[in-house]
Amino acid sequence: MPDGNLAMNGIPADGHSLKPEELLLNPGRILHCRTGRLQSPLRGQQTMEGQGALSRLRPASMAERSNLWRVTALVYEPLWRKYSTGILTRGTWSLVEECDIVTEMLKPARGANYLDLGCSTGVYSRAVLEREPESGMILVDYSLPMLEKARMKTRSDARAVYLQCDAAALPLPANSMDGAVMGGTLNELSEPERVLSELARVLKKGATAVIMHLVRAGSPALFAKLLSPGGVWIPEEKEADAFFRSAGFDLADSRRAGVMRISRLRAP
Repeated sequence: MPDGNLAMNGIPADGHSLKPEELLLNPGRILHCRTGRLQSPLRGQQTMEGQGALSRLRPASMAERSNLWRVTALVYEPLWRKYSTGILTRGTWSLVEECDIVTEMLKPARGANYLDLGCSTGVYSRAVLEREPESGMILVDYSLPMLEKARMKTRSDARAVYLQCDAAALPLPANSMDGAVMGGTLNELSEPERVLSELARVLKKGATAVIMHLVRAGSPALFAKLLSPGGVWIPEEKEADAFFRSAGFDLADSRRAGVMRISRLRAP
């Protein structure tokens, strides 16, 4: 993989060109791509106007808490993600096909910077970087084990920056990102409306966000009841669309197979 990328040398925001480490305010922490070491949040830096609120980082459900376990990060991709697409789409899509749909909807551009929100082990980030080698990624997750596994799988790629923070309080300037992807995280969020609003805040006007999420289909009652005790919520499609609209997004396109839906949103 390339050693670096101009896209990650400076992220334009409100007339300033900010390097990834200069974006970090408490409580964000960066996991450097080359060393894997954590850099403490910058001290003494004032919060920019329009920046997100302070993080809570207190997982509210079993689904959120389980992502903090190292064993979850260890088995997530080989034992779940590898097969889950086929299970959830009833064999219609594979994980490769899912990633192809996501990157086709995103249409990553040369020199652009993208956000992988709730990145887990970085499945979507790797797909985006493979499709457009001259783009950059900021991988965001509140789980340090997931970020560590993502760093290993991206092979210390200098195009990727890893940020540990609460998705509902991103330590990023407003109007700073060219686009975003999110894979399955929406259904595990205890405050999805806050996260979507925060995502809208950091995206540039008209930018694309591609979100994979689960919706009720077939026999929804049983499916939802099985997952809801762990904190996973499965909305109706209309309910999901209402969440997107309330955050200011326009639904540009969507594709669904089984209970899996991939939505292409346009930022306000």
